[in-house]
Amino acid sequence: MLKKIGLLGCLATVFSCAPANNETALNDIDPDRDVSFFVMVKSANYTQNADDSLTFLNNHMFSEIFFNEGAVLNNVTITRDADPDNVMPFEKRKKDYYMEGGHFDSVAELDAAYPNGDYTINFDMQGRTINSTMNIAGPNGNTDIPAPITITFHQDGERIPSGEIDAGKQLTIRWSDYSNGQNDPKGIVDDMIFVVMADCYGERITHTGLPFQGEYTKWDTTEVVVEAEFLKTGHPYSIFVEFPHVVDSSITNGVPGFMSYATATYMDLVTLGPDTSASCPADKIPMDTGQTDRMDKE
Repeated sequence: MLKKIGLLGCLATVFSCAPANNETALNDIDPDRDVSFFVMVKSANYTQNADDSLTFLNNHMFSEIFFNEGAVLNNVTITRDADPDNVMPFEKRKKDYYMEGGHFDSVAELDAAYPNGDYTINFDMQGRTINSTMNIAGPNGNTDIPAPITITFHQDGERIPSGEIDAGKQLTIRWSDYSNGQNDPKGIVDDMIFVVMADCYGERITHTGLPFQGEYTKWDTTEVVVEAEFLKTGHPYSIFVEFPHVVDSSITNGVPGFMSYATATYMDLVTLGPDTSASCPADKIPMDTGQTDRMDKE
């Protein structure tokens, strides 16, 4: 069962509720659009080990366009304005159009392949063309990926090792500080936090939600809670926490989009008790395209 944490009640001591801070800007969004939003991301990805140390996986560039079921887009591309002859197409997947920009061993290599600056995302939908140019650049034009994230788990007010989670108790997930989190000065979409937890079959039991699809978890949130009813005994789970830091945003012909730098940390955890992992796949399933140490697996 998918549980979107924070969408019911928005507890003031734990969650910060959207909407963003400029209702006038959000009024420009078309509620009947075929595309929810689009984004370009330059990111850093890490694995957290059982001793809380982090192992660097990659730097990554990708772009996504999230569409409604049944929608068809045409002429879907992204182009760096300084290199107009290099038109990069998207691939249609189940719930999005996706452009894989590749994985790199350093920010320098990432920036050499995809320099900071203006990029234009283009597609046709519902008889109109979306042609949105936004700028991806941090202070002084530099790449501004948030600092790496460390995840911790807590039950009964105590910190719990990732291999000793009690499936009969509420689980609180916390993380280290968001180094450059802020509200969007344009009032379109504030910096956010994604927390996703999945069982060994890849079924998500927790997802904190996406922007422009309801309330979402903002950058100043400090923890989320998974109720015990969603946990099984003796079961391996995967989790990631991601900080997307928005550096530009727009609403073009009623469709919102943004540019972001992001960091994500992936981690495994196991619950105590009778084993329920007998039918789990032999190879662990990657949670998304950033988890390159598992992407050679089906």
